[in-house]
Amino acid sequence: MLRNEGAPGSNGGPNGDLYIVVHIKHHSIYVRKDTHVLCDIPVTITQAILGAELEIPMVDGSKEKFRIPEGTQTGSKFRIKQKGFTSINGKSRGDFIFTVIVQTPKRLTKEQRDLIERLAKTMNEQPPIRKKGIFG
Repeated sequence: MLRNEGAPGSNGGPNGDLYIVVHIKHHSIYVRKDTHVLCDIPVTITQAILGAELEIPMVDGSKEKFRIPEGTQTGSKFRIKQKGFTSINGKSRGDFIFTVIVQTPKRLTKEQRDLIERLAKTMNEQPPIRKKGIFG
């Protein structure tokens, strides 16, 4: 509110107050929590298993390189310090916090499936049983 910055009062009275209302639109990728920025970052299953250097898109349009370690699980959270929003008083800056979401492939080629089954055998897992269709 800005006092006396509104329209003039009736019959020569003082100016009224000016009220400014701001509506913040929700973003499809980022969520703001105080001065922190939160988001989900999808990674491939091989990036999660082997570790990878990711390029994380920041709110300002820049990209930040970040290395996730091998064996990263879905739901793991990572923090990039000082890459969030500046506080109202301008004395501190929040962090960028992202959650890794491991994307499991929905379709595999025969070669990919064979490789995954071989990997499963080395890990003492039972590979999924292949179902035979009507035509073989």
